[in-house]
Amino acid sequence: METKPYVVSADIYLLLVKWAKQNGFTLPNKEFFVKLRKEFSTYMSKIFSNFELISEEEILEHSANIVSKNNVPIISLDTIYFSSDYLIELTRSVSPEGLDKGLHRRFGSESLFKQLNVLKKSGIKEVCLYDDVIFSGVLAERIIRLLSILGINISKFYAGIGIQEGIDKIENSFSIEVNCAHTYDQVVDEVCERDFYLGIPYSGRSLIDGENFGLSYILPFGKPEAWASIPNEYQESFSIFCINQTIKLFEEIENNSNKIVYSSDIERKVPGQPKSGRYVDFLKSIHIKI
Repeated sequence: METKPYVVSADIYLLLVKWAKQNGFTLPNKEFFVKLRKEFSTYMSKIFSNFELISEEEILEHSANIVSKNNVPIISLDTIYFSSDYLIELTRSVSPEGLDKGLHRRFGSESLFKQLNVLKKSGIKEVCLYDDVIFSGVLAERIIRLLSILGINISKFYAGIGIQEGIDKIENSFSIEVNCAHTYDQVVDEVCERDFYLGIPYSGRSLIDGENFGLSYILPFGKPEAWASIPNEYQESFSIFCINQTIKLFEEIENNSNKIVYSSDIERKVPGQPKSGRYVDFLKSIHIKI
């Protein structure tokens, strides 16, 4: 019997493109990212026999196809694969101890009330929704109900990755057609690639304090088992592997840019990160305790 897949959606290259441009860095070529992801996939395949990494290109192609055929406005819930004039930006938030604090606005965005008010004032009455991942369907359900209160009808829901449980909730509860680049009946888990790399924009779960801090899904910051289904016996070695991958990534960015990446250049910080100094030196200083 085939085991359930463990799925990771690739996104770190897309997220770093904007960051590099804004901060004057040059990213490594695509071949470097192919190699980095091959190393990641090889490691993960030792833990999960049915591991899949879905490429950015596959999801981007799907979103481009949506735009070419769609004739109503699209509200984007995640701008990584699809950017729109209409946005609702929410993120999962946690306390410094990692306790769940529910959904809150992304750092730098307006409150949910203000975001919805912008949509109300726009006068749109029919839209499609786009998100990077549909998992349980809980977030989608909340957004659909809020938009319904505003008198906005949702005709279709698009996503990069869709898990059947969440798809069924949307289709059966609201009679909304769902269209995904990749669909799975069941998974061990589905995690965004950025959540395993420290310092990547939007990575990890957001700290509730209002600053741009993210708890990545690795030790000593996040909870690999609870948040990413990493078995307890692999948590330490997995976290060390991810930190080393992040070091390799930022060292290569430095080599291509002929300049140092300082901690102050990193927008999405982690607790304990210094305000100054070389970022790679900080990464190398991280000590993991179980």
